[in-house]
Amino acid sequence: MTRVATALTLTLLAFCTLLAAAPVDQRPFQSPDAHGDLWSLCGDPSTHLLKAYEGGVSIFPARPKVGEDIEVVVSGNLASPVQSGHVNIDLKLLSMIKVNKELDLCEALASDIMGGRACPLAEGDVELRAQAHIPSEVPKLPVNGQIKITNQDGNTVTCIQINLKLA
Repeated sequence: MTRVATALTLTLLAFCTLLAAAPVDQRPFQSPDAHGDLWSLCGDPSTHLLKAYEGGVSIFPARPKVGEDIEVVVSGNLASPVQSGHVNIDLKLLSMIKVNKELDLCEALASDIMGGRACPLAEGDVELRAQAHIPSEVPKLPVNGQIKITNQDGNTVTCIQINLKLA
């Protein structure tokens, strides 16, 4: 189960990191539940350093499926540079299996899933793209929880609440 949990964690990290960011000249939006039923912003979105643009999130396929690839692209505006930070993952599968991990943000960005992106992330328009494969071994269960990305000062870059069932 550890290998499956790790694979799921990395896949969801890619999903969430992408839901947090990218460049286009649009106005940022703050609504915590304007993203449909798969995810929403958590905490106070007005305090997040990363403001996703309205319509700036692309998820393919729209409903992630076990055994298939997922791609997420996010466009937004970063209020200040991010030199380093952490990714805190707190997820539950079927309210029974818990995944709690803390990852180094720069290592996560440098992964193949995130296309080898390097820290720091500059202030201003930013685009993040993640691609991952959801392993067939991942159970088709409801996944609920949060992924919170913080910067070097402990400020919230973004916080994403996930509520999905893998098909």
